[in-house]
Amino acid sequence: MRLRLAAVLLLTGVCLAGVFRGLDPAVAWSSLQAASWRDVGGVMLLYFGAHYLRVLRLQLLLEQPVGAKRLLSILSIGYLAIQVIPFRIGEFVRPYLLFEQEKIPFGTAMAAILLERLADMIMLLTMLLMLGWVVELPSGTFLIEGIDVVQAGQRLTGGLVAAGAAGVAAVLGLGERALRWTDRLPMGGLVRRFYEGVHLLARQPGRMAAVLGLSVAIWAITIAAVWRMLLAFPGLPDTFPQAFVIWTITLTGMTAIPTPGFFGSYEAACTGALTLFGAPLDPARTFALLLHLSQFLFTVVLGGGFLFYEGLSLREIVDRSRAAAAGRSGDGSVKRPAGEDG
Repeated sequence: MRLRLAAVLLLTGVCLAGVFRGLDPAVAWSSLQAASWRDVGGVMLLYFGAHYLRVLRLQLLLEQPVGAKRLLSILSIGYLAIQVIPFRIGEFVRPYLLFEQEKIPFGTAMAAILLERLADMIMLLTMLLMLGWVVELPSGTFLIEGIDVVQAGQRLTGGLVAAGAAGVAAVLGLGERALRWTDRLPMGGLVRRFYEGVHLLARQPGRMAAVLGLSVAIWAITIAAVWRMLLAFPGLPDTFPQAFVIWTITLTGMTAIPTPGFFGSYEAACTGALTLFGAPLDPARTFALLLHLSQFLFTVVLGGGFLFYEGLSLREIVDRSRAAAAGRSGDGSVKRPAGEDG
């Protein structure tokens, strides 16, 4: 684990060094001074809009009702954990909090999260396939440490979506026969819960359409936020289709090279996408860093605020969520700091 963490941190450092090597601080400062901070403030409202739509989407994926306010807290804390904990270990935080606070079985909650991720992967694959319609991308345009992130992203997301679709088709097709076999596996309960979630959506096409519609809206609002941020910087690309390309390539870079907090891979992919449209290198680097920091700080402030409000410890939640994922959840409770009545 330590060697893997060291390797990931080294890759993060290499990516960041490659992006900002030779950056002229005077040009970067000039770009920040010329920016419209009023537009940047509007970006935060769009972030919150997309975040709240994720709350509504998860409500549809869960089999039992959970209030929007409770889900907003749980999702905010979960996304904070994903951002600051390496190797996406924070993915277990949301299903664990749903189990601990709302009494939803861990496997059922985890299955809903997997369905949510599958919807996001379908969206990313669709966006990647649409890139050729928006702008012609020459082969090898976006290389990060020798990795063509567009090509890698297309293969990775395509493989994940294909594997997910094949798994869903196999389990739905074989039904109880497949489940009797998977029940013997360590994660068999999760497979059964995933099957039940997919089967429920399949029997309710309106609900499935709402989940996909919310997924489209989430990414459309996110692209609108990137567009609003672009408009704040004079001299950078300023159309919605350009924002679409920039965000798709940035998201692909994060998916292909998942560094801690996505630092390094995010900036490299975003800068490369901006230069595709003729943006000057130093202003492009400055924009990429500010866009990333705005998203990162939004997640940290919102998640941190809910952690404080709930009186919870992120480290303790992460440890307990990992134990729950491994089937060692004990009493399934999260201890509050001394003096909290919980």
